Amino acid sequence: MSKKLEFFFDYISPTAYVAQAVVRGVIERTGADLVLRPMFLGGVMQATGNRPPGMVPAKGKYMGQDLARCTKRYGLPLHFNPHFPMMNTRPLTGATIRLADDPEQQDKLFMAGWKHIWGKPNGINCGEEAEFKAAFASEGFDADKLWALGTDPETKAMLRANTDEAVERGAFGAPTFFVGEEMFFGHDRLDYAEEALRASA
Repeated sequence: MSKKLEFFFDYISPTAYVAQAVVRGVIERTGADLVLRPMFLGGVMQATGNRPPGMVPAKGKYMGQDLARCTKRYGLPLHFNPHFPMMNTRPLTGATIRLADDPEQQDKLFMAGWKHIWGKPNGINCGEEAEFKAAFASEGFDADKLWALGTDPETKAMLRANTDEAVERGAFGAPTFFVGEEMFFGHDRLDYAEEALRASA
């Protein structure tokens, strides 16, 4: 049985943006399968009583400095999204769920999503249909189909199920990783996740 690293995330999270770059090296070094598990971070926070870092002034200030350090280390462009924290990422997270049967297209959307939210100046508002379609049409997707998938009632139910599962398994924020039932929170704990993957070989 192949090793799996589950990645629970929401595109609204800038620390998950860092994680999506770091996790590539873990996958390359371990040969594990990366399983993308989009979730609704707002639902996780509400269910667990967690609070966004920006609601604690000192923590919010530190987080901005730390993000600058982290993105510099991994060579990532970082542009603060003007719609944060109110942007609605659910159409994008939902579309990512629906592409699970086509890993190549799912990964392409996964990378494009981070690019258009955090990797470019004036990042898009994923909840605004015209912005969403323009961004992903530019990446070669059928944007009408992608929007329809992301906003379909069945998709919303799948996103809710992922979110509920994440909470049930102990998640309280993003990014959250699992190797089996062992949980790792944050991109800076991926070295421990890598050790767990090697131990499970």
